[in-house]
Amino acid sequence: MPKKWLLLLLFIIIALSLMTYQSNRQHLLQFTFLNAALNRFHEMKSSMTDALSSPFHRMMLREQENRELKSEIGKMLKEQQACREIFYENKTLRGLLALKEREHRYVTSARVIGRSADQWSNVLILDKGLSDGITKDMIAVTEKGLVGKISEVSGSYSYLLLLSDINFSAAVRVQESRIEGVVSGTGFRKCQLKYIPYEEEVKKNSIIITSGLDQLLPRGIPVGYVSKVNKKDIGFFQEIEVLPFVDLSKIEAVSIIHRE
Repeated sequence: MPKKWLLLLLFIIIALSLMTYQSNRQHLLQFTFLNAALNRFHEMKSSMTDALSSPFHRMMLREQENRELKSEIGKMLKEQQACREIFYENKTLRGLLALKEREHRYVTSARVIGRSADQWSNVLILDKGLSDGITKDMIAVTEKGLVGKISEVSGSYSYLLLLSDINFSAAVRVQESRIEGVVSGTGFRKCQLKYIPYEEEVKKNSIIITSGLDQLLPRGIPVGYVSKVNKKDIGFFQEIEVLPFVDLSKIEAVSIIHRE
């Protein structure tokens, strides 16, 4: 082969090699650029997703924290209520214990487990009866004063007729003036002081105590105070209201005592 043909063939081979190399290099550059663009897009997408989801994630965390806090507050309120109930029960029991220590006629203490449904009948059911030494006509008191008397009794239960019942009555006197009369229930919270002559002077806020003259109740038990005095123009007796010292609608426990 002539020398010039060899040189031509060598030139063609070199030219083809250069063209192939340049083509491959362009493809690599294009692929690298595309890969970088995709990576950048993925980063932007992740950043936008985080930016959009982050507030919702924080809201969900706050909602969860609020639910947990509300649950804890509810538990604390229940515990507080239980502690308050124990406090009031202990207060009542302390009062009954103090009464037991100073009252020589003390028989037992009893809890209220029921109440009459009739609005005109003020009767409580106690959790103690004959087996605990309670008998009919025994007296129920608290540290504040008279509550009522036992009207019926069974082996394990007894019925307490409240001072406010229309069937209840007791001989009493005005502590300061020593005026005697009878206190009777009205079916409501206030009672009536009966048979006080028109000429007698009974002052408002005067204290009423049992006189013991009815041979049923011991004398000297606080009953209540005079809340209203109305002297009638006609008749022999005054119209006098007495408000018991004991709030009979909130009785939970009482002490039972005998007459002497």
